[in-house]
Amino acid sequence: MLAPSIGAGLYRHMSTETTKAAFIDPTTIAAAASSSDNKEEGIASTAADSVFPSAAEVIENVTEESVATATATTSSAISEVAAQNAETIGQVAMKYGDLKAMGLVNFTPIGGLETILEAVHVSTGMPWWATIAVTTVMIRTALVPFIVKLQGNTARLHNVKPQLERLTENMKLAKETNDSAALARFSAQTQELFKKNDCNPIKSLMLPLLQAPIMISFYLALRDMANLPVPQFKEGGIGWFTDLTVADPTFVLPVVSSLGFLAIMELGSEAGGVSSPKAMKNVMRVMSVAMVPLTMNFPAAIFVYWLASNSFTATQIMFFKSPAVRRFFNIPQMINHPKPKVSSKQPGFLESFKASYEGGLAAKQKEVTVAKERENKLAQQKLRRQNRKRI
Repeated sequence: MLAPSIGAGLYRHMSTETTKAAFIDPTTIAAAASSSDNKEEGIASTAADSVFPSAAEVIENVTEESVATATATTSSAISEVAAQNAETIGQVAMKYGDLKAMGLVNFTPIGGLETILEAVHVSTGMPWWATIAVTTVMIRTALVPFIVKLQGNTARLHNVKPQLERLTENMKLAKETNDSAALARFSAQTQELFKKNDCNPIKSLMLPLLQAPIMISFYLALRDMANLPVPQFKEGGIGWFTDLTVADPTFVLPVVSSLGFLAIMELGSEAGGVSSPKAMKNVMRVMSVAMVPLTMNFPAAIFVYWLASNSFTATQIMFFKSPAVRRFFNIPQMINHPKPKVSSKQPGFLESFKASYEGGLAAKQKEVTVAKERENKLAQQKLRRQNRKRI
């Protein structure tokens, strides 16, 4: 009996609520619906804000994180590609024009030397250390005719040394006594001595004028090729210095180059002159020792050139000391002059050069004087003929 009574009560309650809902105003229903929709939009908006970031946050994340990540990735990729390209270029044989494409060859002596190095390397296929050595020997061999002339000039200049010393002393005395006529006479005799024996101290300047540009060009060209670096330079060495772009960590190359420089100085001048004075030798010895710390950071390629050049120079000095070689090239044998009993200061290169210069001026002045005297005589003769016609 209890269950039916409860069911009847529930039914009456639901019927009452339904009846009340049937008499609700439609406006009220619309307002309620609008309010419900606004609540749903607010809830959705709050949910969206909590789930999705704002536009400013997106831009900030792209600027700070994404760009940084992309930049790091791009740099890493570029580095990997560059390394692969460098490795590939190093494995490929060099062709004509590669150095120019790298920006090395230009219209200067340095660029010309780089062109020769490239031509020798490409045409022979030799490694770079051998290319540098062979090119050095080729260029030094091309200078041998000039060295022969210098050897002859130096020998003839040495053989007239006693006469030159006597004329130099006479010119000094003439200067001290202010005897301009005697000074001009002795200067002219000095110039005549040089002309008669086909020698002149000025010609001795030919050697440094020829070799200095070559040495500087080799140094700058090899330095630039090592600093670039030319890819094949890294494996172009031999022995313990396979990388020609870096300095020798053992310091063997600078020490051997210094010893080569010292040996050349002890053997004598490349132009075939007599041994240098003792004071000059001591200065050169100090310089050879100082070369080691001054050049120890140079690339190994530069020392390859120095070693080849020093070896060629030492061989050349010994070659031209042979009497048979000197006869073949018509180079006079150097006379061993007896030492003077009274010690006097020997004229050096500067004094000989000055004597030659003053002798040239004196000879030119003498020619001008003779020409003026000739003109005066001609004028006097002309004047005499005019006077005779008048008479």
